[in-house]
Formats: sequence, structure tokens, C-alpha cells
Amino acid sequence: MKKKTIAMIAAGLMLCLSVIACSQDGSDKAAAVSAEPSEQGGIKTVGVIHPRLLADDARLTLPGRARAATRATLFFRVSGPLIRVHANPGDHVEKGDLLLELDARDFKRQVAVVESGLASARATLMKLEAGARPEDISIIETNLAAAKDDLALAKKELTRYEILYENQAVSEQAYDRAKNQEASLAARAKALEEQLERDRGGARKEDIMAAKASVKELEARLSIARDQLADTRLFAPFSGVVTSRIPDPHEMVAQGSPVMTLDDLSRIEIPVDVPETHIGRFLEAPKAEDRYSAVFLTRKDKVFNAVLTEYSSRADQATGTYRFVFTVTPAPEDLIFAGMTAQIRLSAASEKSNDGNPVVAVPLESLLGVAGNSAHVFIVDPKSGTLSRRAVTFETLAGGSQVKVTDGLLEDDLVVKQGAAFVRQGQTVEYRMIQEKGQVK
Repeated sequence: MKKKTIAMIAAGLMLCLSVIACSQDGSDKAAAVSAEPSEQGGIKTVGVIHPRLLADDARLTLPGRARAATRATLFFRVSGPLIRVHANPGDHVEKGDLLLELDARDFKRQVAVVESGLASARATLMKLEAGARPEDISIIETNLAAAKDDLALAKKELTRYEILYENQAVSEQAYDRAKNQEASLAARAKALEEQLERDRGGARKEDIMAAKASVKELEARLSIARDQLADTRLFAPFSGVVTSRIPDPHEMVAQGSPVMTLDDLSRIEIPVDVPETHIGRFLEAPKAEDRYSAVFLTRKDKVFNAVLTEYSSRADQATGTYRFVFTVTPAPEDLIFAGMTAQIRLSAASEKSNDGNPVVAVPLESLLGVAGNSAHVFIVDPKSGTLSRRAVTFETLAGGSQVKVTDGLLEDDLVVKQGAAFVRQGQTVEYRMIQEKGQVK
């Protein structure tokens, strides 16, 4: 098939050259005259062109909507009435700036209560670890001796009351009172004996462990209380622009409910949906520089460089497209905000031949000596005006009367387009540009 195509091109080229070379009546004669170079002072003038770069495809443009690359919905970790607002929508804030404050009265009191309990627990632990002082032991011994004396007296009284009660000399109520008095003094004496024994031998290991555990528990409760107090103040987690504030001052704010949104507009993301037919082009694009660009509806006069930051390898079930996310970094004065309409553009890349040189297109009439897919052209030296013959290889038509040349030409060469059939190798000529170089889309 390819050989037939080349043969057809060659036939067409020979027909074109025959028209140029033959001098016929009417319009054929006019064409021949226009193709022949003019001659001034013995030096012929030829028309030249620059080969034009061939692009592999047209530029792709996909719509998207901007969003902040870093964005957050802020909330309080505690509940309370909102009493102060330090930032409003549209304000630019730095990381660590105070945004909102809740009433901290109850949280301050809770911290004070826990601090008091912790101080008491620590004092108890210190007392257990240090043991009783000698003077404390002496006091206990004195109290124990007095308790024993009182107990001995109470026992004697109880004995007398028993005899009297048996002889019905005292009431039952008086007898019961004597028994209770003796039992109470016995219990007090026993408690003092145990306390004296404990203080003389020091606190038990279990009591010290329990006191230490109580201190740790209160330290944890104090840390929680202080964190809750600190959580009544909301700070910016990063630098950005406040985009919304939900509660008004003096309103009750519930724990975990959204109160403010913050966007970092220094990096903007643009998600676009890419059809599966263009996946290859988008993923191959990073091989070339500046292939991606973004344009916003509000700033059509400015093109932003875009970077592909992520993409989905699974198609959307509803649309069958793949989500690609591009990132741009606008300046603050560009006034690019989240939600703005944008376009992602994938620029076309120039085709390359096997040796790495660009594939170009030249007019069909500039080819001479066509044989198969080979021919030659005349190249003008821009400094000396000398002609040189150069072999080229071509493949197919590149649109209209353009021929796709895959080898032999560079985009900066000066190729003779008009008058090529009337000049020879090494001849000195003057030239005039017919067409500026550009790309064939």
C-alpha cells in the first residue's frame, strides 16, 4: 500500500514538473514564466522557503474547575459559646494566627480543681514515702495509753452494771450505755495500736503504689483539662485565605462542628476528566518541557505552566473518563481563587525522525529527480548565495501540496521553491523569502 502511495506521489510530481518545464499556450505559458527565475545582472533570483515543522496532532484543551491544593474545614475540639472572632472571610492569615475563641471560664475552673487534687495526692504520697516523725509516734503512744486507761475504767464500770442489772438495780438502758462505751473505747485503742505499729514500721508497699497511681491519674486529668482549655482557641494550621465562617459571635458552638474553611491559594489544583483516547498523549507529555498549560476564564491574557501531580488509573463508572489533577502556582496578584473556571491545554509536539531530527514539510514543486521515495532539492547558502544539491527522503503528502520529508532537511535550511528546475549545483543566486517558517498543524 505504501509503495502505491509513493508511486502516486511520484507520478503527481512528474506531472507538476512537466507543466513547469513545458511552454504551452494560454495559462500554461503564464505558469512557466512565473516558475522561471528572474535574472538581474547575470545572477538569477530564486524563491526560497524554510521547511515547516510537522506537529503530531492538534493541541488538546480540557475544561476544569480550580480548587486549593491545600484546604481545610476547621472545628473546635470542645464546646462553648463563641466570644471573639479574629479573622473573617477574605482575610489572609499566616500559620499559627489566632482565628476564633470560645468562652474559657468553665475550663479554667476545671484546671484549678484538678491542680488542687493533684497537690493533695502528691502530699499524701510524700507522707507515706517519708514515714511518721518521732514526735508523731510519741503522740500516738500517749493517745494509746490514755485510750487503754479509759478502756480499763469502762470495763470496770461494765462489770458493776452487770451486777446491778442482774439485781434489777439499774435500767436496761443504762446497762446498754455501759456496754457501748466499753466497745467504743476498745475499738479506739485497737486503731491506735495499729497506727502505732504502721508508723513504727513505715507505710506498706501497697499503700505507696496506690498513692503513686492516684498521682498519675490526676496528672493525666490535669493534662486533659489544660488541653481542653487550650482548645478554646482556634489557630490557623497553615497560611492561606479564610473562605467562610459559619457561627456568629455569642452563638453556641458544638464540639466537632465546622466553624471555618481555609484555603492555601499559593498552589491551585485543576481536576480534569480525560477520555481514554487521549490517555497516552497526556502520560507521554512529561517527556517534553512546557507541554501542560492552564488558562483561567478571569485571566485569559495569562497562561500558567501546569504540572501533572496525580491521576486515576480507574475510569469513572458514569462518564468512562479518567481523573487527572494538574497544579499551578499563581502569584497573589493574579487573583486566582478556588471554584474558578479553567482550561488545561496539552500543546502539540513536533514529530521526530529516526535520527532525532524534526520531520518537516516542503512544497511538492521543490522536489527534483524523484525516484521512489527519494528526491533532491537545492539549498541556498544564506551567506554566499551558492546552491548545493541535497538528497532527501519523503513519505506521504502532508496536506495540500506539502510533502512530508523524513530525512535530509532541517527547519533552518533555505530550500528553493521557485526556479528549482532552472538552476544547477554550485551556481550563485540571489533569493527572496516566499514564506516564513512555522508549523503545519
